[in-house]
Amino acid sequence: MKVLRAAALVLLAALVLASCSSVAKGAVSGAIGSIAGGVGGGGIASGAVSSAVEFQSGEVLCSDSDRSMEDARFYVSKVLTPASPATKGQAEAVFISNGKKTWVNYVVNSRKATKADCVVGATLFYLPGWAEHDKIDSDTYRKSGWDLGNVTSVEYLYKNQVEIGGERYTIDYVRVPTDPIK
Repeated sequence: MKVLRAAALVLLAALVLASCSSVAKGAVSGAIGSIAGGVGGGGIASGAVSSAVEFQSGEVLCSDSDRSMEDARFYVSKVLTPASPATKGQAEAVFISNGKKTWVNYVVNSRKATKADCVVGATLFYLPGWAEHDKIDSDTYRKSGWDLGNVTSVEYLYKNQVEIGGERYTIDYVRVPTDPIK
């Protein structure tokens, strides 16, 4: 009986917190996880936003654009069929953002940038429209389009920001292409 009351109180508290949109996902997920795990159970809420966003294993940036790489929009993808002479240099990939399976012209491996990567003239991937943002959730990081741009200033490195194309981006959300840019 006491366990049922405790579970009801936790669920009621979660529902009250759910009315506050800034904590709804984490609170409801955490409360349900606690109830499902029993008294003293629970753990980290599955809906909680991680402070360290990153691509998952096997994910690369791909573009199906016919434009040059510098003018193409890239999306986080998983390669299904690697490029080869038989596929006329194209790779088959599935975009993480929408599940669309398509043939792509560009496949670029990348890694997170460091301050050492940020030198004027360096080519980096960035999330257009996310200048001056110091927090980006994992879904945005993995499901938004990425562009290539050149570093135009390193004046704000001490603030963990790099200027790309005249706009400042947080270094934590900028990537370095590890494959050659054609």
